[in-house]
Amino acid sequence: MEIPKIGQAPAGSLVDLAESVRDVANELLRIHEGDHDHVAEAREILREATAKLGAIASRHESPRAVESADKDGTRPYYFPGALAPRVHVAHPWMTADEIEGGRRGRVRFDLIHEGPPGCAHGGHVAWFFDQAFGHHVVSQRIGGPTHRLEVVYRRLTPLQKELDYEIRTDRIDGRKIFADGVLRDGDVVVAEAKALFVAPKAGFEMTREGMTRND
Repeated sequence: MEIPKIGQAPAGSLVDLAESVRDVANELLRIHEGDHDHVAEAREILREATAKLGAIASRHESPRAVESADKDGTRPYYFPGALAPRVHVAHPWMTADEIEGGRRGRVRFDLIHEGPPGCAHGGHVAWFFDQAFGHHVVSQRIGGPTHRLEVVYRRLTPLQKELDYEIRTDRIDGRKIFADGVLRDGDVVVAEAKALFVAPKAGFEMTREGMTRND
């Protein structure tokens, strides 16, 4: 018996719209003059855009957790576990390539992720690690929910700069998957992380397509 795919993939037009929303948010954080005519005009444009989207948005609170579920009575659930669905506007830009026993890629934090001046907020860095670990364990077909995440901040994490990261499996002990991660600015380590994921009970397997039954 196969468990249906988790969530849905957003339409390309929604991904493009999300990119525009991110652009607006980042430009907003660069403006000194709150009473400028452009600000008032932009506010009216956004009100109109919100009304247009609201006219077709679902008002249901129950997520359409699996693709096969009926659209009526649910709202979309755009599962954030994959890299491609960039409809979650606060998600940092990132890439990933599979390597032996892990993943390697790049990530960039923008102004919407700012904490200390010119640096990413530690909460966003931790969020990134949780996502990167999640991508890894699913790609290795050994995935499960995050049980524990520990982040050590070695340096302040710079904004608007492509940083390198690497995720590797440390060991697997029964249903427990231990993994290590590192985030670098060039040769400088800015943060390190350790994570523990607990796989579903026997008979289930987390895959790229969601959770499947394998007994």
